Amino acid sequence: MWPICAFTPSWPRCGSRIEKRWHPSREALGLGPADPEFGLPVVGEHFKHVGEGGTDQWTYQTYAPLDLRPDDTFSSFITGRGLFWARTEKGLLSILPQRNALGYNLGYSGGGPHALAAYLTQVADSDGQNTAAGAPYEQAHPAILAWTESSAADRGRNELTLRDLKAMQQN
Repeated sequence: MWPICAFTPSWPRCGSRIEKRWHPSREALGLGPADPEFGLPVVGEHFKHVGEGGTDQWTYQTYAPLDLRPDDTFSSFITGRGLFWARTEKGLLSILPQRNALGYNLGYSGGGPHALAAYLTQVADSDGQNTAAGAPYEQAHPAILAWTESSAADRGRNELTLRDLKAMQQN
């Protein structure tokens, strides 16, 4: 099962790129837009604030993968505005693999930061090869866990390379 993740196109490095790269064959078949990496359906919801100067807001939902593609190697972890992404060595962005009920989060001491730290530890330990979601919580490296639980991790946009994750493990 693939958990549903919501994202908005307001973060230009991710949302607008995905919005413009719908899989054309799905559209031609009348199936609607799809995530460009995995071909999974994407559902958009539009909301317009009423009144003069009302703003448009679009929210898109799709499924998160359970793993990156077999020939992909994790290169970096990107977060911003509550979104979690993986960049591969080929430079492609993917929603960070995630299991249902193991939601990721940052900036507090709890299950979400712990699940994310365990996943990032697994990726670092395998040199970016093991990207399957669902790493056991007890696998989380203390330094990576300290970062995911910190308020600094939850500020702005962050990109941690595989080298950065490995350096955390050395301290």
